Amino acid sequence: MNHSAIDVRELRKEYHYGGRVLDCYLDRPRNVNALLTDAVARYPQKEALVCDDVRLTYGELDDEVGRVAAGLVSLGIGRGDRVAMLLGNGVPFVVLTYAAARIGAVTVPLSIREQMPGIRHALQNSEAKALVVEAAFCGIVPEPHETPSLTARIAVGPAQGFEPYENLKQTAPLKEPADVVEEETATILYTSGTTGVPKGATLSGLGIVHSATNFVKTMSLGPHDCTIVVVPMNHVTGLVAGIHTLVRCGGRIVVMREFKAERFLERAASESMSYSLMVPAMYNLCLHQADLSNYDLSRWRVGGYGGAPMPGATITQRYPSCRISIWLIRDPLDARCDHHASC
Repeated sequence: MNHSAIDVRELRKEYHYGGRVLDCYLDRPRNVNALLTDAVARYPQKEALVCDDVRLTYGELDDEVGRVAAGLVSLGIGRGDRVAMLLGNGVPFVVLTYAAARIGAVTVPLSIREQMPGIRHALQNSEAKALVVEAAFCGIVPEPHETPSLTARIAVGPAQGFEPYENLKQTAPLKEPADVVEEETATILYTSGTTGVPKGATLSGLGIVHSATNFVKTMSLGPHDCTIVVVPMNHVTGLVAGIHTLVRCGGRIVVMREFKAERFLERAASESMSYSLMVPAMYNLCLHQADLSNYDLSRWRVGGYGGAPMPGATITQRYPSCRISIWLIRDPLDARCDHHASC
């Protein structure tokens, strides 16, 4: 952990997970749902989420989360149940993440690039009770007899045999959230399975909240900051370092479904992006644009990366309108950040 921006008085030793001693923030939301409700209490009218032509304030996002949470409850989904999500980057992913947290359910984000055998394994292994899938990907969803634990199949977009996602939002917002203990599992992320069968990695509410808080503290993020989440949200980077971190500080999240360098730079300029977290290949594609001086990137001050080396000198030479502090993210699950270079 990089403590350069952390006052040690903000931390204390605590026992968690059966006796492990951890450094924990004294002031922290009590669970994943509280990440959002705390931001709503502070910034109800502030813009929270942007995707295509949809722009939601924190208050509006909270209302939609409450409605979808109530819709899930009406389908028999509750505390501890697993809600699988076969969704690309978009508003439904963010809303469902917090709607599940509100009722104490466990999200199981799945990759839209996965094939049916992998989807089948994850649904069976996690014993998912609900699946929310984009209509375009219904073709890789296993048959009902292969996933007997699934009692609710929900589609974003028209799909035969699936409950419409829009129906979830027809109920009044849920008033009382589940009383979730912070050590409870909030999310299960499946590994790529390169060395065997994919395994579900569990993320507790405490781990998510602490990681998001650590990103905010070490990178000095605040409500004035804006990120563009263009890496997959089903990955820990997009989910924790992107969504949860910006909600933690009350910042603005701009969602892009796929990465195209020119379009990314256009959005970075138009949305005054200040914080990014991408893989080096994405930064390199941006660097190969013909004339970066055409984009106002003056607000871009923090650039995180991981997964491969990226020389800071390359950024220095090619970004004429901004001064970026480059951070190597070694482990988004633990939010271990090394200050790499200032460009």
